[in-house]
Amino acid sequence: MQKLRCHSCGRELPKGSLKYIVEIRSFADFDGYLEDYEGDVEEGINELLDAMENIDPKTLEEDVSKELIYILCKSCRDKFTNDPFQTGKVMFEGEDFKGTIH
Repeated sequence: MQKLRCHSCGRELPKGSLKYIVEIRSFADFDGYLEDYEGDVEEGINELLDAMENIDPKTLEEDVSKELIYILCKSCRDKFTNDPFQTGKVMFEGEDFKGTIH
């Protein structure tokens, strides 16, 4: 049986030990602005749809939305929640920085 380990530090997490699930969900944002398209819009949409037919559906899906799940020990969870990207910068809080969710 494979041992469960912290995704960050690699520490073994025995059965019954304290561990945390961190879910990360990223998705495309729309700021309400559409670029000016020079040319026939319908033709442009058809070109886009044609190009999409040649791209793997999984790749298209991941360009729009992706979810990741990690298991962390308490120490790594605390470090992650205090500074997820290890930048030393304060995190944004609340709804102030979210765009339009479609």
